Amino acid sequence: MSFYLTRPDESDSENNNDFTANIRTYSALFKIALVYGFEPKGDIPFSNDGGWVSDDDALRWAKAIESSLDDIPDQKAEPLPEKVEEINSKMKAAFESEENLTMLRHAIQANPHASILEVFSGKDGKDYLKEFIGFLKKGGFSTW
Repeated sequence: MSFYLTRPDESDSENNNDFTANIRTYSALFKIALVYGFEPKGDIPFSNDGGWVSDDDALRWAKAIESSLDDIPDQKAEPLPEKVEEINSKMKAAFESEENLTMLRHAIQANPHASILEVFSGKDGKDYLKEFIGFLKKGGFSTW
């Protein structure tokens, strides 16, 4: 599942009015912001049904992620094999029974790295964060 983050005025698509993140990445973007002091005033939607993030929360989110950039490793960190295996096992179990929805949520939100900072390590990861920060600084958005 992916999130398409957008603003009401999509006529200006060249100016960073939309952003896409898969569910794991969106969760990691939120978690890293929390580690760096993000305290949302409103609800941050974790569904793709048009939920709204306010201008104020978008700017706070940007500030928190921006403050993390110096702490993120410049070299790409690989996921830990044992964590990847654990996540895959939970995903498989969750899909085998409708009663395991909670397990599925935990598996999706699990971090396969040693640290949340490693999720966005390396040049590509940092560039992705900078792009997201630019998107957030433009203000509120909806999730689809």
